[in-house]
Amino acid sequence: MKLDTWIPIYEGICKDFGFAPALDLQCAKFLGLSLGDRSDSALDLVRQRVSPTVLVCGGADSLADELSSMEITWPVVAADGATTVLLEAGILPDVIVTDLDGIVEDQIESNNRGTPVMIHAHGDNRKAVERYLNSFKGAIVGTCQCIPPEHVFNFGGFTDGDRAACIFSELGAKKVLLAGFDFSNPSRKPGKNLAVKRRKLVWARKILDELGREGIDIIPVMEYRGD
Repeated sequence: MKLDTWIPIYEGICKDFGFAPALDLQCAKFLGLSLGDRSDSALDLVRQRVSPTVLVCGGADSLADELSSMEITWPVVAADGATTVLLEAGILPDVIVTDLDGIVEDQIESNNRGTPVMIHAHGDNRKAVERYLNSFKGAIVGTCQCIPPEHVFNFGGFTDGDRAACIFSELGAKKVLLAGFDFSNPSRKPGKNLAVKRRKLVWARKILDELGREGIDIIPVMEYRGD
């Protein structure tokens, strides 16, 4: 998603949730300064893992069952907590998109095994970025939701799942298959407010709908019948 499309959506999200763009930018600048050219090089590696069709895995409770009933023939993108479910299923994600509020140790393990990780900076996760960043020894790309500073990229997207769809469609995917997405019943996380999560998923759905209007096929994987 281009910035001129994304920024009005972002401004609406900030208004809805009371987010402070200045804090988003502060965290993004910290991430960019910490990563430097490492982020740019890692993005080149991510580009190599893009195909016309990609599978984006979200964190809904249905993910494990969906994975067990399909033959995966596409690059697999894990949205944050989906990493843990994928590893438990014996699947090493091709790319992880995260704001570091899942089981970060599993994301670090995947990164150390060769999975590029796209770490998102926003105003609420500065402490997590500072805590975990140096534990990732493999390829890392910095992303943000504000105007991007140097070495940080903004492809659009709000939650990890819809952001993964935005990233890969912008990098060249034409079909984004969704597994583990439930926009009505978010999975419970300790310390997370379900009502707020539901509001976030409303925005995630809007963002995916916008990608559809831009010509990207967004398809639940269980409904996909191939070309």
